[in-house]
Amino acid sequence: MGPLRSFAKEAGLVAATTLGAGIFALPFVFLKAGWLAGLFYLVILAVIIVSVHILYFRVLEKVNEKNRLLGLARAYLGKLGFAVGLFAILGGLILTLVVYLILGGKFVQLLFPSFSSNLAILIFWVVSAMPLLLKERRSLNLEILGIILTAAIIIFIFFTSDPGGALSQINAFNWRNALLPFGAILFALAGWTSVEPVFDVERRLKSELTPAAQPYFALAAGTAIAAVLYVVFVTGIFGSSGAITSDTVSGLLGWPKYKLVLLAILGLFAVWTPHLPIGLEIKHSLENDLHLGRAFSLGLVIFLPIILIFLGLNSFARVVGLVGGVFLSTQYLLMILVGKKVLELGRIKSILLYFVSLIFVAAAVYEVYYFFH
Repeated sequence: MGPLRSFAKEAGLVAATTLGAGIFALPFVFLKAGWLAGLFYLVILAVIIVSVHILYFRVLEKVNEKNRLLGLARAYLGKLGFAVGLFAILGGLILTLVVYLILGGKFVQLLFPSFSSNLAILIFWVVSAMPLLLKERRSLNLEILGIILTAAIIIFIFFTSDPGGALSQINAFNWRNALLPFGAILFALAGWTSVEPVFDVERRLKSELTPAAQPYFALAAGTAIAAVLYVVFVTGIFGSSGAITSDTVSGLLGWPKYKLVLLAILGLFAVWTPHLPIGLEIKHSLENDLHLGRAFSLGLVIFLPIILIFLGLNSFARVVGLVGGVFLSTQYLLMILVGKKVLELGRIKSILLYFVSLIFVAAAVYEVYYFFH
């Protein structure tokens, strides 16, 4: 495999891992905080995320072993670091399933408007749980299909909208909601789980013909592709007829019937396909890291998200903000702490990482405050 082909594969892997359900929270936070604030957060967080991804890639290069973030947290940050990492990763994944259930219910309601919100979520929950009962392995083809369908939604919405007057609908900046976009945009951009497979690709294809900085550029390009698609999606939504709601989907009910049906079908498959890989990731962590039984682990994966929803954790925007601002911020903090332990960093890089860490901590505090108010 030549350098150009491997670069495209790595960048595509990062983009595919990054692109997900967080996209549906973006129009709302752009509306509330202003389009200039939204773009500012998108660019700044993209730069920060790429920087941390490169730091984590360098860590993997340095240790050159099969340990990943949890294993590295245990090795370099001790039992406390491992416990925090386990909580952040498992908690974030479980709440991500909650996000997909809420969103899946919204797409079901597009097809069947007479269904109540709870009934729509229950229907989607049953359908999304089936693959977990039947399969024990992740399906790469299924994950790729989900990404293709998400990209199809973006293209479909953009080309059936009037993007010319999109920005005229929203203010440039709203200081009152200046911090609101952080969690949602971090949720949308966070794709650190792609760093590990990119490292594996580089290790398998190690060649003198491959530039040493290629994976760094691939990590940056993949995140940039996702960010550009997000801007296209937000522009398309603001150029469409309909209200801007916290989940985007429920604000499109004024669309023509054929557009709603097509969007609902694409959306249902797009949010259904990630359930299997995320669910299996949680299940394997429960079994391998917490040594819980196989049946009990599977039961938690299937029933805990729906229980959380019916206990009141049913606000799409709040859950997305919580996952991004608290759980993903903690995961990125762990990568920074591990990087500082493993790598010999200069003074300037250490200072920059210190400020980035403060940003993640401040975001986590704000999202907790926002969640409970």
